[in-house]
Amino acid sequence: MVGITGLGSGIKIDEIVTALVNAERAPKTNQLDNLEKQTTTRISALGTLTGALNTFKTAIDALNKPALFESRTASSSSSSVLKATATTTASAGTYSVQVQQLAASSKVALQSVSASGSTPATFNSGTLDISAGTSSISVDITEANNTLAGMRDAINEAGKDSGISAAIITDDSGSRLVLSSTKTGAGNDIQVAVTEDGVTTGSNALTSQAFTPTVDPDNADAFLKPSSDTGAGGVITQAKSAKLTIDGLQLVRDSNKIEDALEGVTIDLVSAQSATDLTDGKTISLTVGVDKGSVKSSLQKFVDAYNALISSSAQLTAVVEVKGSAPVAGPLVGDSTVRSVLSGLRNEIVKMTGGSEDSVKALANLGITTDEDGKLSIDDTELTAALDSNFDQVGSYLTGEDGLMGRLSGFVSGYVATDGVLNQRDSALRGTLLNIDKQRESLDKRVESLQTRLYAQYNAMDSLVGQLSRTSESLGSMLANLPGFVKKDS
Repeated sequence: MVGITGLGSGIKIDEIVTALVNAERAPKTNQLDNLEKQTTTRISALGTLTGALNTFKTAIDALNKPALFESRTASSSSSSVLKATATTTASAGTYSVQVQQLAASSKVALQSVSASGSTPATFNSGTLDISAGTSSISVDITEANNTLAGMRDAINEAGKDSGISAAIITDDSGSRLVLSSTKTGAGNDIQVAVTEDGVTTGSNALTSQAFTPTVDPDNADAFLKPSSDTGAGGVITQAKSAKLTIDGLQLVRDSNKIEDALEGVTIDLVSAQSATDLTDGKTISLTVGVDKGSVKSSLQKFVDAYNALISSSAQLTAVVEVKGSAPVAGPLVGDSTVRSVLSGLRNEIVKMTGGSEDSVKALANLGITTDEDGKLSIDDTELTAALDSNFDQVGSYLTGEDGLMGRLSGFVSGYVATDGVLNQRDSALRGTLLNIDKQRESLDKRVESLQTRLYAQYNAMDSLVGQLSRTSESLGSMLANLPGFVKKDS
C-alpha cells in the first residue's frame, strides 16, 4: 500500500490494486510453480534411475574381473588339524596329508635359588650369553641388576628383537628364571653360557645359571625336565620341527606355516594327529579348487541389481488407475531414455555368442533366465552344473571387453558417465530451474511496476474526485447565500 488512499473518493483503492495485481501475477506464478514441480520431480526420478544403474554397473564390474575366475580355494577335511589358503598359481587337486608333529619353540627352567629371609638372592657379576639356534643375546649382570628380577628385566630388554624372553617362577625348591624363545624347529633349544668377571660378589655364583640341555637317559629323543625337588634346571618344552607327509612324501619344516610344499598353497598346521590315527593310516584331505562360491555370489549380486533396476524403472514409468479420478502417472512415463536403457540391456543379455555347441553362449546356459515380469532368476542346480563342467568357459563368456559384462559395462557407462546421457539431462533440467528463478525475478519486477502504475492512476483519480467534491460543496454554499434563493427541503 502506498500511503493512505481513497480519502478523496472513498474508493477502496488498496483492494482494487491488490486484486488487479494478483490477477496479473497468478497465471504466470501457477505456470512457473507447475513447471518447477515437474522439473524437480524429473530430476529426482532421473537420480533414482542413475542410482539403480550405478548399482547395476558395480555388480557388472565385479563380475568383469578375470582374477575372479583365477582365484583358488583350499579346504581341509579337518580344520582342527590343518588349514590352508591358495593363490592363483595353485593347481587344482586333492592331497592326502598326515600331520605327525607340530613345530615347537624352546622353553627351559634354570637352576633355582633361595632367598635369605626377605632379602632377594643375588649373583656374582658377569655375562649371560643366551642362544636359541642362530639367535643369541648377551646380557651384562652388574651390581645394579644381579637379582632374579634384575636379570629377568635385562634379558627381556635385550631379547625383545630376538624372540627371547624371561619370567620368574617359584616352586617348592625356590625361585628360578624360565627362558622362552619364539624360534621353532629342531636344534633351536635354549642354551646359556656364563662368564663371571669378579667385580661384584653375590650370594650365588652366576655360573649356577649356565644351562645346556641334557638328554634323558630313559628317552634318547627327549631332554631332562627341571626338578622341583633338587632345583635343577631342565627343558620344559623341547624345540621341534614340524613333520608331515603329503601323498606319502615326508616333509620336515622348522615352522608350522608351510609355504614351499605345494606351489601357491600355504598350509597352517594346527595340531598333530593322534598316534592311533597315524597308526591306522588316517589322512586329512586337502582340496585345492577354483573359487566357485565367489563367482556364484557375484552372479547373484548381478541378478539382484538388474531386478532392482527393472523395479525402479517400472515405478518411474507406471500409470496407476484411480477410481473416480484421473490416473496417476509416474514422473518418467513415456520417457525415451528409460526405454533406450531397458531395450539396450535386454538386447545384450539375450545376445548369443559364438563357440561350439557345448560352450557357454548365453546366460541361459548358466541357469539365468528372464521371468514374465522382465526380471532375472537363477536356477542354482543349472548354475552349479555349468561351473563344474565349464568353469573356464563361464569366465570367458562373462569377462573381457567382448564378454557380456564388458559389453554391459560399456553400454551403462554411456548413461552414467560424467558426460553421459543422464548427467546431460540432469544438467539441462537444473538449467530449467535456474531459468524459472529468473522468470520469477522478472515477474516480480513487472508486477511491482504494474502496482506502482495502478496506484498512480487510482490516486490521481481519487485526487480529482476529491477536488470535484470540494468544488461542488463550494458552489452549493455560494448559491445558498444568494438573495431570493430558497433551498428546497428534500
